[in-house]
Amino acid sequence: MAASDGFLETPAVARLAGLARSTLDYWLRTGLVQASVRGPSGRRVTRRWTVADAVEVRALKELRDAGCPVRTLLIAKQRLASDWSPSVRGKTLYWDGHDLLKIGPWDQVESLVRQPGQTTLRLVALPLDAWVRETVAQVVKLDERQQTEQPSSPPRTRPKRDARSGVGRETA
Repeated sequence: MAASDGFLETPAVARLAGLARSTLDYWLRTGLVQASVRGPSGRRVTRRWTVADAVEVRALKELRDAGCPVRTLLIAKQRLASDWSPSVRGKTLYWDGHDLLKIGPWDQVESLVRQPGQTTLRLVALPLDAWVRETVAQVVKLDERQQTEQPSSPPRTRPKRDARSGVGRETA
């Protein structure tokens, strides 16, 4: 079954998001999230969620854990629903403690809450850890190169003059 043809049930969504089922039920009652697959109606029937629904729940849970207020989540959810295509590939959300930013596939950074639609600074992520590993690997290669080079010739000895006699003698 393809992901687009299938669905997830509420316990699976809660487990994937690391969210208590009671919290997910509360979010459903308040309208923060909704299961978009229509299932059989009834009292003890579990809701059905698409993959996109499950990813949304997980994103909201992570943002909430990072301190993002529920009000901000509601605003961001509305803007994302209207602005983004169904595919989230190459897109990232970033919470800086004050604003929720959307980072597009070409590193375009746009405010979602404080100044909606305004492009902000361009982020540059530097892989310092990778650079350290690469540099250490080069140092090892330099050490190996020194070990494989021919040993240099022994130090030259030069005559040292004896101050009293003025006669030269060999020293190492």
